[in-house]
Amino acid sequence: MPEPDRLALLVIKPDGVAQHLTRLISLWMRDHGYQLRAFRELILTPERQALLYANSQTAGPIDQELHAVLYTLGPVHTLLLERKTGRTAGGLSAAELAQRLTGDFLPHRGRPGTLRSDFGALNPVLNLIHATDHPENLDRDARALFDRPLAGLLGPGGATPDGIAQTPHLLRPFKLWSTVAGVLSAWLGPETVRPIDWPADTHGPSGPAVGAALMACTRAAQRAGNEAGTLLTGVLDGSTSYPHFTSLVPNTDPWPGYLTYTTLRHLNLCADTP
Repeated sequence: MPEPDRLALLVIKPDGVAQHLTRLISLWMRDHGYQLRAFRELILTPERQALLYANSQTAGPIDQELHAVLYTLGPVHTLLLERKTGRTAGGLSAAELAQRLTGDFLPHRGRPGTLRSDFGALNPVLNLIHATDHPENLDRDARALFDRPLAGLLGPGGATPDGIAQTPHLLRPFKLWSTVAGVLSAWLGPETVRPIDWPADTHGPSGPAVGAALMACTRAAQRAGNEAGTLLTGVLDGSTSYPHFTSLVPNTDPWPGYLTYTTLRHLNLCADTP
């Protein structure tokens, strides 16, 4: 079995799976020195989540509240990766380097050469990926994701990466801002949520787009009147809960509703300047 210093585990979250990004992410990691050793699709139960996040950096309250919802919306894809070499010249293991390569979630800190920046899917506006953060946690996370320890996973009869070939090698456009505006329009009405105020989908979650979306949301709250405006502002600051929000929006599928709520919850954070 390879040395733990050469191994890394990534979890493509349900939004990445829904966008058919798994194969592209695998190829991106290959270009950064990682080979796929095992692949699995599964539903991430609360028990599995507890194991995965046990030693990770402490999530903020927004993530703690919404991760449980995210993982009910679809399966995750889990990738076991191996680097040919162990630690880098700077002393980073393959797992630690993979964590660094995922990149910063804030648009104004996004750097080319990191996964979130290169894919235009900056977490948490699009909550794309989770990475095991230290080689000491690999065996525990392998048990959570593959139901077997690393030795069993990489030995004879272990999991194979063949299933990933079924994921289309295509980056599909993701209509972030028109989805958010559409959900809000269904709730507050087109006279309140005006498409002209919102950034184009082609701008993605860039810094300027996030700032424009925050301004559009503020204008919509002003037009909506006292009660509805207060509830919309409450989505931004967290005082309007996700269940309350979904009860207000008519006929919204879970994915657009979740994307809208989580995007609005993070606008203030992501619009901060350096």
